[in-house]
Amino acid sequence: MPLTFLFMLDLVLEVGAGLLHRAGLRFAMAAGAFLFASTAAFALDPKGEVPPIERVQAAMWKNMKLADYELTGNVRTDGGKRYPLTLRTRGYELIYEFKNQPLQIRVIIDPSHSTVETRGSSSDPWKLLSKEEMQKPILGTDLTFEDIALDFIRWDKVTPVGTDSFKTFDAWVYEASPSGPSQYDKARYWISTKYYAFIKIDAFDKGKVAKRVEVNGVKKIGRAYVLEEMVVSTLKPGTDISRSRTWVDIHDGKEGASGL
Repeated sequence: MPLTFLFMLDLVLEVGAGLLHRAGLRFAMAAGAFLFASTAAFALDPKGEVPPIERVQAAMWKNMKLADYELTGNVRTDGGKRYPLTLRTRGYELIYEFKNQPLQIRVIIDPSHSTVETRGSSSDPWKLLSKEEMQKPILGTDLTFEDIALDFIRWDKVTPVGTDSFKTFDAWVYEASPSGPSQYDKARYWISTKYYAFIKIDAFDKGKVAKRVEVNGVKKIGRAYVLEEMVVSTLKPGTDISRSRTWVDIHDGKEGASGL
């Protein structure tokens, strides 16, 4: 299950007349869109009214088209690794370029399917990843290629769980099971009732939360708000304690400069 966790790596919130019109997260992670993730205790109401997932998904796909941006930042781990990153976004396409590493990743996420391709440099041809390769970690971080593909938003086995809230955001909560091969057996996700955007996603393995993403802040670049810092945690089984963590930081960006 791709997160957003998703990572699931950029958050682009287009702003018009002072209102948020469009959100896009690729990561988790980086998926749909992440507005904010809270570490507060859950107040989930299983009796809360939740709309049909088909209606919510239709609205979310409209929101997932990304603005034309070139973003720069880092991917870093709690083990001391740091990878400078350039992220290019436009429409349903994202390209991750890691400086000083022979790795570029192209992710295309649209309503029908997701594809993830890699290459060593801009002069090399793109190579489509196999299902086995999708489950591998990216540069030894907590992110896998599957995490940034966000296939879970198309899983058709979706069950409404109830309603919840995070700080100022009210949310509908759903659980989804994979329709095909995945390293996860379930995803639980929180969707903002106002912005139709992901505010949290938990990925489960063998019935326990295995991975979680939290957004620590956003900032405005040009006409859009972009992810400032996001942390992806691999959890110890059956606990909320992280076994390892990876941060994604966006420092700067230019509108209309993606080259896509």
